[in-house]
Amino acid sequence: MEGVIVIKSLREYLYFKTKERVELINITGQVEEIVKKSGIQEGLCLVNAMHITASVFINDDEPGLHNDFKRWLEELAPHEPVSQYQHNGFEINADAHLKRQIMGREVVVAITGGELDFGPWEQIFYGEFDGRREKRVLVKVIGE
Repeated sequence: MEGVIVIKSLREYLYFKTKERVELINITGQVEEIVKKSGIQEGLCLVNAMHITASVFINDDEPGLHNDFKRWLEELAPHEPVSQYQHNGFEINADAHLKRQIMGREVVVAITGGELDFGPWEQIFYGEFDGRREKRVLVKVIGE
């Protein structure tokens, strides 16, 4: 039928088990592969951290900036002393929850012509703030 738009979707997960407690990982290439696999030419791509001590965000892939992020986050929500947080009576990761809140839960990127439609220097990152155990990120692509 003319004028009918068929919406497609694809859901996949990325899994991470970092070696360090805090890591920032560029996942742009992995997300681009999922968008390509979806066959969607025009739409949206949601990338969402599925754990409350991890983040997904967009920024520049520059090591100095990443070190600045880590230092800044540690100043805002220091891991130690662990006794400063009420949550740490349950699990010693209160600072990771706060860091995630600052860096964000998810990003949505437009898909144009079958590709992620980024601004200059933009890349997608997974931010881990309580690592060394398996976690996942949802990638959901929707469109036509």
